[in-house]
Amino acid sequence: MIMEEHERPLTGGKFAFVTMLNISITVVEIVGGLLAGSLALVTDAIHNFGDSLSIVLSYSAQRIGQRDQDERATFGYHRVEILTAFVNSLVLILISIVLVWEGIQRLLHQQPINGYVMFWTALISFSFNMGSALLMHADSRGSLNIKATYLHLLADALASIAVIIGSLMVLAFHIYWIDAALTIVVSLYIIYETVDVVKQTSKILLQNAPVLDYDAITEAMTRVPGVVDVHHLHAWMEDEKDIIFSAHVNITPDAIEDIEWITAQETQLLQQRFNICHVTVQIEITHGLNSAKFAKHEML
Repeated sequence: MIMEEHERPLTGGKFAFVTMLNISITVVEIVGGLLAGSLALVTDAIHNFGDSLSIVLSYSAQRIGQRDQDERATFGYHRVEILTAFVNSLVLILISIVLVWEGIQRLLHQQPINGYVMFWTALISFSFNMGSALLMHADSRGSLNIKATYLHLLADALASIAVIIGSLMVLAFHIYWIDAALTIVVSLYIIYETVDVVKQTSKILLQNAPVLDYDAITEAMTRVPGVVDVHHLHAWMEDEKDIIFSAHVNITPDAIEDIEWITAQETQLLQQRFNICHVTVQIEITHGLNSAKFAKHEML
């Protein structure tokens, strides 16, 4: 058996509660940001709204991804979650770029800020974000998807701490430019955090090969009794966890009666040693013998 970290579905009740908390944070920060004249609060509000959207989309995609394979999707619907993460991340990056520009404009044209409103709004936001993060913490241990959501909520709580510190500086020293500076810093942090998600999801959607030791795979497969050559290797990711792999395997003529055993050995080897979940092995005698490891498809 392959040892995997299985994903537990996010329960509807917990999903609804965390989503409502995030939407509440968004409303509070937008109202507080407008009343205080704080762009940093508005920036954090948009980040929280992005997280709320992410939770809703992730939950919906998770439900769709649980559907069984059918004639429309023979590998299943797991990539709905990958596509959702990709689109959501792109939108979040675009919004952050706009906020960086707004922050620069605010630096050039500073405006007074109500430090008291900024402080209390950020404090409420921190409490809600921390509560959401703690609520998701237990489930994050058994689910990669929920773990990502938990880390986002924890990052939101840390961003709220930065805004709280900024509001104290406004109250103590009337340093109004700190609000614009926080906007730029938080937005750049969001871009930095999200770009990696875009890279990972785009690689999966483009069916880029996962990081595997292909030399070790070829050597191990060739050591199976009766096998003389392995070629035409193909590997891609179905989602962030599952690897799909196919290869052509040449065997000796006297091993024809052992085709099923050889196929089973190769499949077991790839699953147990290299954590590949879906294996397809094409058995051949002389066809394609000594072909390139990553050669193009052959025309028979």
